[in-house]
Amino acid sequence: MIVFTCMFPPARLRSPAPRRAPCGAGTLRWRMLCMRAMQVGMMVMALESAGGSARATVVGADAAGATGTPHAPRPGGPSARAGGASQAGGGRAGTGQEFSFATCQSHLSDDPDGTRDYADDWQEHGGGAEAEYCGALAEMALGDVGDAAATLDRLSHITHWPHGDAAHAPSQVAGAPAGAPASAPGGAEDARHDTPESLRRRAHVAEEAARAWQANDSPRQALDSATYGLWLDPHDMTLLVIHARISVDMGMAQQAISDLTPLPDDATLRVDALVTRAAANRELGQIDLAATDITAALQQAPHNVAAELECGILHERQGKMEEARADWQQVIALAPDSHEADLARQDLSLLEADPAAP
Repeated sequence: MIVFTCMFPPARLRSPAPRRAPCGAGTLRWRMLCMRAMQVGMMVMALESAGGSARATVVGADAAGATGTPHAPRPGGPSARAGGASQAGGGRAGTGQEFSFATCQSHLSDDPDGTRDYADDWQEHGGGAEAEYCGALAEMALGDVGDAAATLDRLSHITHWPHGDAAHAPSQVAGAPAGAPASAPGGAEDARHDTPESLRRRAHVAEEAARAWQANDSPRQALDSATYGLWLDPHDMTLLVIHARISVDMGMAQQAISDLTPLPDDATLRVDALVTRAAANRELGQIDLAATDITAALQQAPHNVAAELECGILHERQGKMEEARADWQQVIALAPDSHEADLARQDLSLLEADPAAP
């Protein structure tokens, strides 16, 4: 507290017998000094008050920082590298950060954990189906194939991908394979919500769902996803080959041959189709037709492990055990960590246990 002594003059000035001053000069000078002291005192009080407010502001900011101010994204992670995106491509964070599927997907192979975190963050900020899609791909990369398959299968049923939100399929699509549904919820009304582009996009998501179900050892669900994808886009040759492969695994060899007639024009797909058709013909007992397809596949792709594996099976069926052993050893040498190599090891073990068995 500041006391202004000019308001309470010293005792010597309150004496009943003041000294004379020429023309009252002493009293005037004292009053002027008092006024100056009061001005200085008020300035000091104002500064102290301002300083106290400033300190209160700083303390308040420190308290806020200690009680929940969010941390910045980890430098270098997908969240920190988010690129620009329109609202149609996903949500936008309240902090001004923008998300995009391209950014999410770009780090999928080298940082699947970070990609899943990015997708979760995007989902919290309104990313919708696009964020779920990216998250499902990250789950696949991390080995959570069951959850990824279920998510991808559900997303493939969303109309007008990626903008729709109703889980309805379009009306009947001409040329769908056997086993495709005859109608869909919503009927022709829902068909208007899709464009050729969105149908192809949804078919691609259904294809990824089928692959995920296959990795999860769920052939029935894989076949359903592939069938639905072909219902969306009957001319998707990749889906046709996947559908045929699953059909062979499900004991429907004739359906597989039907899927692959005619064979696709694309060179890579054609090799896969030849191997799949060879397996189908083998299941039907048509060993010579199967051998013809495998020979053609190996001519186009001499180091294709799926073709080498099937070639070994055919050699075994023909009683050519040494050739079969050489084929399976070649599979292991070409791709020791592959699924085909695991199957080749199993076949070699069976061959060693009973060398004479066809």
